[in-house]
Parts: sequence; structure tokens; C-alpha cells
Amino acid sequence: MSTVANYVGRTVDVVCFHGTQLHGDTLLEQTLAPDGESGQLCTGIVKLGQRFLMELLTPLGSIPFRPSRGSTFMREAQQQLIRTQVDLFAALSRGLLDVARNLRAYESDSDPDDERFASAEILNVTFTPGEAVVSMRVRSRDPNVSAILPINVSLR
Repeated sequence: MSTVANYVGRTVDVVCFHGTQLHGDTLLEQTLAPDGESGQLCTGIVKLGQRFLMELLTPLGSIPFRPSRGSTFMREAQQQLIRTQVDLFAALSRGLLDVARNLRAYESDSDPDDERFASAEILNVTFTPGEAVVSMRVRSRDPNVSAILPINVSLR
């Protein structure tokens, strides 16, 4: 359970991927406020996980006045360049280079270690023509904190 003490002396972010949990698989809902609820705040590894997903799923160059934000991954998916599992791994690997560069560029030395990006790795891929489900582990600079993020991607 989250209390005010979890947020003292920390910056917060608005939750945009609802449904995170400590253990097990869950479908995340991408919305600022689920039906019948108000917005929620997050910090720590959840905040880093959201920043990671936002960067990976934003097509590189699609944000006006921030052409280096985002990654090549979604552009390749939108252009239907991913046709095989090998294509998917290659596209993700290229996208992860962009994500790592961008997350590190926007971090501050004063940010807590559990909100600072250390690495990401592909754990599992379920690939069928037209769609994929990818599980990725995102590690923070706190060696005791990581998150596993499922990503559903339409490749049509």
C-alpha cells in the first residue's frame, strides 16, 4: 500500500499505464484515469518503467521540437518492416539504443537510483505474423530494483 511517506522528497509522475502489480502477469491499461477513477501518482521503478515504455513506443522524431525523442522501433513496426522474429529482435535492439540514450540524457544526478535507467533486456518473445508480445526487464541503477514489462505490438 502506498502512503504519503513513499513520496516525501521525491518527484512524481502521473500514472499512464494502469494495472501494474508486484508479481505476476497483468494487462496494462494505457490511460490517465481508468473509468470511475481519478488519476494516480507514481515514483520509483514504476516511474522509470513508464518513461521506458513511453520512449520505446514513441516514434523517433514524432515530437515537435524534440526530434531525438522516441525510438526507431515503432516506426519500423508502423512501416511493416518486422516480418519475422529475427526482424523483431533487430528492431527492438535498435530501438533500445535510442531509449537508453534518451533516458540517460534526461536524468539528473539528483534523481533516486531506482528512477535512473541502467539497462534493458528482452526476456521473451511470442511472435505470430501481424502481432507480437514481448517481455522486457528494465533495470534501474538500484541493483535491487527492476521491472518486467509486457509489450503487445501490432505489426500490421
